[in-house]
Formats: sequence, structure tokens, C-alpha cells
Amino acid sequence: MAYQPYPYGGYQPAPYYPGPVPDQLAQLRQQQMIQPPGQPMQANPIQQPAPQNGGINWVGSKTEADNWPIAPGCAVALWDSNNPVIYLRQADSTGKPSTKVYDLVERTDNPGPQQSAPQIDMSQYVTLEQLEAILAERLKKPARPAKPKEDE
Repeated sequence: MAYQPYPYGGYQPAPYYPGPVPDQLAQLRQQQMIQPPGQPMQANPIQQPAPQNGGINWVGSKTEADNWPIAPGCAVALWDSNNPVIYLRQADSTGKPSTKVYDLVERTDNPGPQQSAPQIDMSQYVTLEQLEAILAERLKKPARPAKPKEDE
């Protein structure tokens, strides 16, 4: 009898090629990293919203911006679809998120009349001539009457 390396009629096991689909344990770990601590595990993994319209992320309110999931050490600009506002959602290296609010204001190339300095009430100030006159009067008479020296 001849030697057969595969004893079941020439059956050869298929080679193993790891695919791009993560196994169940990797999916659970990924879900656990996305989920905030203290919340119960959900049956469906949390889907992170994908950027749309050329990389602009649209939200409807500040509440939606505050609930936007963000990875530790990352930042994302979120545009409000109802108000001229941009939210900057960031998370520090520990994963603590914060949201800053910026108003979207148009900058014009031709500025209108520039604001002048506030008007100063000049009646409260003394002119140089008035100051010199006041000082000359004060120097003519002493501020305190001189005490005569007593002879002992």
C-alpha cells in the first residue's frame, strides 16, 4: 500500500487566509472602547457618523454636538445646520471630551466707517496755560505759614 498524506480520498484542507472581517472578540473590544464607561453594553455596536458633503459634519444643535462620539486625542469641527455656529469637539489623551462653540461671522473686505475713539469731555482737563497760572499763584504764597523761630 502506498503512502497517502491525506488519508480521505485526496481531501486537502483549505489554506487559512485571515480576512478583513474582525472576529467576534475584536468586535466586542471595539464596541467596549467606543462606549462611555458606566453605560450598559448594547446589542448593536455604536455607529460613528461618517463625514458627508466633502468632510463637513452637520449637526442640528449643541446637544447633538455634545453627543458626537470622539476618540481620545482627536478633534472634529461640527457645523450647525440651524444656526451660524461651529462646534469644536475634542477629547484629551485620557478621552475626556469637551465642546467649544464658535460663532460664524462674515468678514467683509471693505470695512465700513471705523469706530472712532470715544469723545473726551475736554472741560474736565486743564490747559497748559491754566496749569502754569495755578502753579505761579501757589509758589507766591507758601502752603503753610512759616513759624517764627523761638529764641531761647
